[in-house]
Amino acid sequence: RKFVDMADVTDSAELYVDLIHANSPVIRRYGAFTRLNRVKGNILFTVPKKDDIDRCACKEPDINMYLQKGVGSHIRRRLRRFGIDLNDQSKNRFLAKTGSITNQLATVDMSSASDSISIEVVRSLLPCDWFDYLDDIRSHYTDIDGTFRQLGMFSSMGNGFTFELESLIFLSLARTTAYFEGIPGIISIYGDDLIIPSCLFDMCEFVFSWFGF
Repeated sequence: RKFVDMADVTDSAELYVDLIHANSPVIRRYGAFTRLNRVKGNILFTVPKKDDIDRCACKEPDINMYLQKGVGSHIRRRLRRFGIDLNDQSKNRFLAKTGSITNQLATVDMSSASDSISIEVVRSLLPCDWFDYLDDIRSHYTDIDGTFRQLGMFSSMGNGFTFELESLIFLSLARTTAYFEGIPGIISIYGDDLIIPSCLFDMCEFVFSWFGF
């Protein structure tokens, strides 16, 4: 019922509306995504984070979010092949507890991690076709108090693939660093909560800083 009403969409994401109709029988049957409202980007809002701090997030256009959630679900499924289950945080909790007891594992929680993923970082790390698709379905502008601002970060909190994309990027950087340093051990990720061998911390800090984290 929500999608049958007027659906917001950015110009670059509108390219995929016909593809949605061709591949989603339910969407097609109920005539969803046929009345389009073209918008420039997403809309900023805040939610309480602590008693003195608000967290910024963005409301994505309807069709953009539909496509973004599809990407997020796909990344989740693929990561499970490599031992990372973003549907279950218990593994990271267990490893964090283990690390606090043995000192063999370090827990790394990056500050404003998703806001620090720049467009060029994603362009340099993802295959070209993946970057092009994600770039098409993200919002390039944010409405802040009635004024649209162009984004330097790739995706905001509120984007349907931000959590999965940051997990993928941080896991890849950490595992690649461990490979070139010749350091074996457990590497796990849940969003921006990264767990690595303690002896890998200094080099990971250097690598992540180079990428702007």
